[in-house]
Amino acid sequence: MSGTDVALITGGGGFVGGRLFEALRAAGRDVHAWTRADGDLRDGDRIRAALGRIRPTHIYHLASNPPGPGDESWRRIADEQAMLANLAYAMPAHCRLIYAGSMAEYGRSGVLSEQDQCTPDTGYGCAKLGGTALALSLRNLFDLDIRVARLFGAYGPGEAPNRLLPTLVTKLGRHESVPLSDGAQLRDFVHVDDVSAILMAFADAPGEDVPALSNIGTGQGVTVRHVCERVAAILGADPALLQFGAVPRRAVDQDCLVANVGRMARFASPPPQRWLDEILAEEMVRAMVGDGIA
Repeated sequence: MSGTDVALITGGGGFVGGRLFEALRAAGRDVHAWTRADGDLRDGDRIRAALGRIRPTHIYHLASNPPGPGDESWRRIADEQAMLANLAYAMPAHCRLIYAGSMAEYGRSGVLSEQDQCTPDTGYGCAKLGGTALALSLRNLFDLDIRVARLFGAYGPGEAPNRLLPTLVTKLGRHESVPLSDGAQLRDFVHVDDVSAILMAFADAPGEDVPALSNIGTGQGVTVRHVCERVAAILGADPALLQFGAVPRRAVDQDCLVANVGRMARFASPPPQRWLDEILAEEMVRAMVGDGIA
């Protein structure tokens, strides 16, 4: 990037978006965060006015409406298309747009490659796959520089309280039991700061060197059980508080969700699986809950 580059992050107040904002700012970039307070991304006129004012050279589209029950899945699918279409239509010439996809697009178990057929089994996965298809179609039809980053299991500071790691830290820190599934699922846990660094590398890479669609992960699988046991060990909690098998898996809880990172390696080195490093894991826990609880 040059000194005249301007980044816009939609979902800038969210988990990944907030950390990406801080990473870009720390790197000396001119960066703007779009949050819900700035307006509805489904409002095309508002988007065109905002992008005309900001004149971004790079857009990181991380915004996504929260999941809802039942038929709200249909609205989510339509909203995903509308938000992306508005941004693509309004993006200035020579702007680059990074669309955040999801491992939920695959709807299958395995070490997953971008060329694998996707059969999403959730409304969220269906919405994200529709967004990916639209992004790649707009790229080809209008010769736009749109790239899709398919994110795997991002974790770290800023996660929602109901997610696995914050739940573990909170309950174990209070010496409360944690009902869990069997914990045998393999997941590609990638630290949010590594996600941010890879997204920046993806956005910075020259067009001729970068794939249009790339998984973002570590390429390594670790079991949910191992992660839970590591958190308990770091906190000095009784491992008996981890009640594996107390709740059944959800029907969509795949045995293995791990990224094939062959394409990603063309523009960024796969990050380490930080759960294998006790020092980094301990720092992550402290960042989420503070030294007082840990």
